[in-house]
Amino acid sequence: MALIALLAALGAPRLANAGCGCDKPPPPPAQLRPNVAYAGAPVSIFAPWLRVGDSFTVTFTSGITGESASVGGQVVSRRDLADATVKPQLVVPLPPLPLGPASITVTANGAAAPAMSVPDTSFTVAPTPIGIPTTYGAWHYPSYQAAVGRDGTAYVALDLTGITEPMVFEAQAAGYPLRFGAGDVVFRNIQGFLMQLIVQNTGATAGQPVPGMFVFPAANPATESDSLHYSRHEFSTYFLQHQERQPHAVDPTDGNWHLDGSRHVDHDHLILTITGKLNGTTPPPGATPPFDLVMRTYTLFYEGIVGENGIDMSGSASTDSLDTDTMKFGAAGDVYTNGQLGMSGKARINGSAMAGKYNIGPSVITGTKSVVTTPMSFMSIKVPTGIPDLGVVNLKGTSMSINTTGSFRLASLTVGDGARIYIDNTSGPVTLYVLGGVTVSGTGSIAVADPRPEKFAIYVASNKPVNMTGGASFYGVVYAPDSPVSITGNAAFTGAFVGDTLKMSNMAVVHYDSTLRGN
Repeated sequence: MALIALLAALGAPRLANAGCGCDKPPPPPAQLRPNVAYAGAPVSIFAPWLRVGDSFTVTFTSGITGESASVGGQVVSRRDLADATVKPQLVVPLPPLPLGPASITVTANGAAAPAMSVPDTSFTVAPTPIGIPTTYGAWHYPSYQAAVGRDGTAYVALDLTGITEPMVFEAQAAGYPLRFGAGDVVFRNIQGFLMQLIVQNTGATAGQPVPGMFVFPAANPATESDSLHYSRHEFSTYFLQHQERQPHAVDPTDGNWHLDGSRHVDHDHLILTITGKLNGTTPPPGATPPFDLVMRTYTLFYEGIVGENGIDMSGSASTDSLDTDTMKFGAAGDVYTNGQLGMSGKARINGSAMAGKYNIGPSVITGTKSVVTTPMSFMSIKVPTGIPDLGVVNLKGTSMSINTTGSFRLASLTVGDGARIYIDNTSGPVTLYVLGGVTVSGTGSIAVADPRPEKFAIYVASNKPVNMTGGASFYGVVYAPDSPVSITGNAAFTGAFVGDTLKMSNMAVVHYDSTLRGN
């Protein structure tokens, strides 16, 4: 009852804009920030001789065409994102210019000579951001041109405003055969923050790609670039974080900071940087030739029912699918594993399978059977800070309701025989971040008001087991890439999950929510 009272007391939070997390290291102090921007984006200039109230003209000159554009500005006093120190800075919008390297001069109004000059090796004009669709599907941007800096680094700007659910992206340039590896890819944002390296640079796994992020070699290398695969769940994380922590709202007097004094890191406006080779050489600076930018967006569960390193099905265990748009069952209960798919007895997959290898005996796969050639990796879970902590949730013969949209932290989750959790997710998503194991057993159940996928999600941020036994029932999505998942007895799972391994036995059944396939 104490948990129910806590959840009720939280109330229904007000919506907030998506796209911020304050856990990124600040950008280093610099004379100019950012060093890559697109037309209309703010460019900040720092110098010890700047005085608040003085006026300057900032001139940007294309290093490719020689075209220039000037914009005026007045020095203001603001906190520097680098060191949080209040200091004079000159902030101006970047005027429209040809893509590629550009030099900068800063001239005091009335002065004959510039007070500062920045070479075009230090600044690049990026293209207008691509608006990433908020729905899943395939998207084409014909005659697209990226920018290339003086050093041959290619830049693409992305606008992710409005995306609040976890998403997987794959992107490729058709008609621009750029070769690159995971170590050549970096995400920054329009403020100059380092947002994401695709290759880990610290710890025992240094030099290895971050799980869920990798590069596919091009199928047609003469005409296509390599493909970038990029997974993120922080859209949901930071959206909910802002919902629940109103002091995290952006300061209306300075959009780089929150009302609670912490930095506002813009996750909505990103700059993708790729250092690669074009026909064996460094790409020339300027605008790239026009190409067809191909992008696909998926949910974290688009592969189907996943046991990353192995799946074992026995007895009469089975999979099929349920379309929550039509509430009709079908034969799209697909499974995926990088390891072995083992099936015995009367186990049945009403769908297709993709596995590293097979040992299926007399069992049935109704759809296609494919062999994994490039193993997938799956994104690790990061628990957001500042969300309500419910501790250990251990229900036996009792009921509990979560009537508040938002995300919650749990030490572990157990729903025993005769127990029930009801999730009222009609007004928005409910997400549980579990640091330990998850067990739903006996006649225990988790029920939801809105059956649409990802409106109720459990993220397991550990390698502890996820078990569904007996006659347990569950509806939602579970993302537990480091955990063994076991579904036994006549337990029923409706939705989707990702586990490290999957074991299904007896009469267990998984109804994969086929709407997660996207279009």
